Order: sequence, then structure tokens, then C-alpha cells
Amino acid sequence: MRRIVLDTPEDTEEITSEDLARLRSEMIDDFAQYWKEGSGEGSIQIFENNQIQSTLMIEPGIELGRIYLHIIDKVNGEDWLSVYDRENLEETIETVEEVYASVGLFLPLELAWKGIEEYVRTGRRTGEVDWITPKDVPPNGNW
Repeated sequence: MRRIVLDTPEDTEEITSEDLARLRSEMIDDFAQYWKEGSGEGSIQIFENNQIQSTLMIEPGIELGRIYLHIIDKVNGEDWLSVYDRENLEETIETVEEVYASVGLFLPLELAWKGIEEYVRTGRRTGEVDWITPKDVPPNGNW
């Protein structure tokens, strides 16, 4: 049995693809207000028969008005980082208290939504987002 668990800045709940419209409204349309609540970051975990398969970490960059996505694939032992601007991977910003990430990893909101939506629907990363692995981040960058 497949379960999807959303851990938000304020709460943890099980979700389905029927919740996508509400999630978009909260995470994207009300971006700044939503992400400034609670911890300021979120994750979505996919479970199959009560075994975690993967996690999508969602890191908002409030001052950038963008979101960085990090998929942790437990089944294949892979990490994937969204990338939008490879030229800005050495410049970092603080996403939440004392957590820094490369500016080039952050996606415009509409593109980030495509990544979140595909992950909720299929448990996979979308081909509409460019992805890199952590080893592709330069030494002066961070993920």
C-alpha cells in the first residue's frame, strides 16, 4: 500500500493527488506567508508497505521567491538536486536558520511546482526540471 506523508512548516498529514490544488494554493500562490510559518521548510515522503521509498525536501528561498528541491531516493541510493542556474552554484544563501544552499539550485515557483506535483503523482522526479547530484555542486557551494 502506497502512502504519501507531507511534513509542512506547521503540520504533518497524509495526502493524495486530490490534495494537489490545495497544496499549490498554499505552497506557491501564498508562497511567502506559507513558508514563513513554523520551521520554514517541508518534505514529502513516499512509503510502500510502510517502508520509506523516497523523500522530497522542499527548501524555500523567501528572499529569492524561489524553491529548491532535493530528492532522496532510498531504493536506488541516489540524491538529486534541482538546478536552475549552474553559473550561481558557488553563491549561497541562508534558507532557514543556519542552513545554506547554492543560489543556482533554486527554481522559479512555477517550475518548482511541476517538480512537487510530479513527485506527489508518481514518486519520481520530473523531466521538466534540470537535476544534478551533490557531487556536481562546486566546493564553494552547498546543498
